[in-house]
Amino acid sequence: MRKNLKFGIMAFAIVSIIVTGCSKDDTSATTISLTGSTDETVSLPTVAGNNAAWTDAGYTATDDEDGTITAKVIVSGASDVNLNRKGVYTVTYSVSDEAGNAASATRTIRVVNDVELFAGDYNNCTDTSSIVNNYNATVLTSDTVNNLVSINNFGAFGSTVSLYATFAGTAPGSSITMPAGPSVSLGGTAYFSAQYPANSFVVTGSSSSQSFTVNYQWNDGAAFEVATSYFIR
Repeated sequence: MRKNLKFGIMAFAIVSIIVTGCSKDDTSATTISLTGSTDETVSLPTVAGNNAAWTDAGYTATDDEDGTITAKVIVSGASDVNLNRKGVYTVTYSVSDEAGNAASATRTIRVVNDVELFAGDYNNCTDTSSIVNNYNATVLTSDTVNNLVSINNFGAFGSTVSLYATFAGTAPGSSITMPAGPSVSLGGTAYFSAQYPANSFVVTGSSSSQSFTVNYQWNDGAAFEVATSYFIR
């Protein structure tokens, strides 16, 4: 009897060893797949604040042992995406299976001003296309309104003078509109009067060498004068 019991215990131990030895650790990689583009580009609205909230196109997570584990995905950075402010936003997706195998993926959202290529420093010349005796001007693109820029030191009226302009596009011949009427002070008694002639502002140049001209009317406190400013680089 004791001999049979001893044999049974040994047999059980052997079976246990065999069963344990056949098991294996889950080391297979978990995967996350993002729906849609992983690098999105969105233009700013033409009216500040008019873009809708960003919507995630979706994602799935799978594991060869655990199956579909999409519900376990942790999304971070989505609430920071603001389609009404220029910038680069990153959304991160992370997940782990039951064995602790982790995976992650990222989606980049770029909110842009479509006339960003006009940003920068220019030689600003008035009434002549020559860059001799030029002035320096700086163009900054709006962070919140598409195609809108501010021109600092417009017409060499001083570094404290900035006028806003809206570009219809970046192609040569595209129009530029600016504030009309005597509402923009140029310092002292002078002020920017109006685009002159009406709707005559035109982008010149190309995407590799941006330049543009502005025809305008201004008042120096004594009389209206017509001028042309060339922005060259």
